[in-house]
Amino acid sequence: MLKMLALVSLAAFAQAGGPYLANGVRVGEVDQDSAIMWIRTTAAPQADFGMLPIFTEGLGADDKDEGSMPADVLPGMSGEVQVQYMAVTDQAPNIQDTDWIPVDNDGDFVAQIPLTNLKPGATYTYLVRARASGRDEATAGVSGQFQTAPDPSDDRPIRFIVTTCQAVRSIDSGAAGHHTYQQMLAFDPHFFVHTGDIVYYDKAPLAKTVAEARAKWNLMFAYGHNRDFHLNVSSYFMKDDHDTLVNDCWPGQTYGDITWEEGLALFREQVPMGEKTYRTIRWGRDVQVWMTENRDFRSANTAPDGPDKTILGAKQKAWLKRTIKASDAKYKFIITPGPIVGPDKPGKNDNHSNEGFLHEGQELRDFIASQENVFVITGDRHWQYCSVDPRTGVVELGCGPINDEHNYGGDPGYQPEWHRFFSEKGGFMGITVENGEARAEWFGRDPDYAKSPVPMMRHRERLGTK
Repeated sequence: MLKMLALVSLAAFAQAGGPYLANGVRVGEVDQDSAIMWIRTTAAPQADFGMLPIFTEGLGADDKDEGSMPADVLPGMSGEVQVQYMAVTDQAPNIQDTDWIPVDNDGDFVAQIPLTNLKPGATYTYLVRARASGRDEATAGVSGQFQTAPDPSDDRPIRFIVTTCQAVRSIDSGAAGHHTYQQMLAFDPHFFVHTGDIVYYDKAPLAKTVAEARAKWNLMFAYGHNRDFHLNVSSYFMKDDHDTLVNDCWPGQTYGDITWEEGLALFREQVPMGEKTYRTIRWGRDVQVWMTENRDFRSANTAPDGPDKTILGAKQKAWLKRTIKASDAKYKFIITPGPIVGPDKPGKNDNHSNEGFLHEGQELRDFIASQENVFVITGDRHWQYCSVDPRTGVVELGCGPINDEHNYGGDPGYQPEWHRFFSEKGGFMGITVENGEARAEWFGRDPDYAKSPVPMMRHRERLGTK
């Protein structure tokens, strides 16, 4: 059975009539003893990539951000799903399985199945099967693996990946999607964090209804590289403006027919997510990560700055400070959808590095500087960088967008008083902590071998202790 759990593919199970599993599986919110499996049943074994040229060709330099997202690019289908899973380190196979869970059109044919009583620091292999309601035989199946977080006393090395900002308009591999997802597997990460802008409702093709927004998510994780990566890596998802509603949005706004409340609900529906969208996870003795929520509680960008203007909200900010102070992890990483340090490009007024949120931004920088070995990892910006705040010395690591195609929108350029590293390119950032030492590495495409499954390292930065 272990061999079957490890090797079964969608094609091995697919039977005419469905339901199918064209979106694969995403395993998220993993800690020492639990995980959430995100599963969607589909009416076809793959998306209809031929519906629009942009789906396989991306957006050309002369094209415009317009046109509507087809709501039927990958329709869902009612059925039932089951998960079988086991720790591969077990001396004797101990296969566990869930009940068959019904899935229907309430919630875009999505099931989020919690797995509990897992072992810390273990690799789990799994098999997800789908079948028609009331039938015995499976019509589709996918397999993969994920890792649970080690106990806080475990000193094993930890590797994790962070990226941001991906879109249909910036795919670079046709129906395979974003080549970076294949390259990220070569880093052999224990876990992955996406800081937001996972889809862009307000970029071509536009998604201005709930059905169109769902379809954009359905397409994004039907791309081959994107889907296959998430079958095999524990993941955490964060949201930002473009996968909430629209660029630089705040509570109370709308985009097309999508209300603010619908935007928040759509995100929680389309990724594995627990009770709160801000959370902290301990990974072994030396690593703890905090993932902040930068949309739900914020003030309007247009409000005058001052002590009451906020991005985090009072409750989340108090939680962030309290839990960082209480942590005995050697390295602490605040992962945020938007910069705290910067420098940002001209004209922005949406994050803690901008003048519009200067008061709370300075409060956070002062706090971070007062703590030992706290580093900021930020998404949102379409360039890779390592910067140091000239006033406080806080180090910020900008992971950069998913690929070079996504570097539109401008950047601040290299600023020697701020930057230890700057690149206008995209890709991903990897963090490695081993033997009590930490390093950040920025990766991207080799210009001489663009489709290499192994990325090119652009820069390495040692994250020293005080």
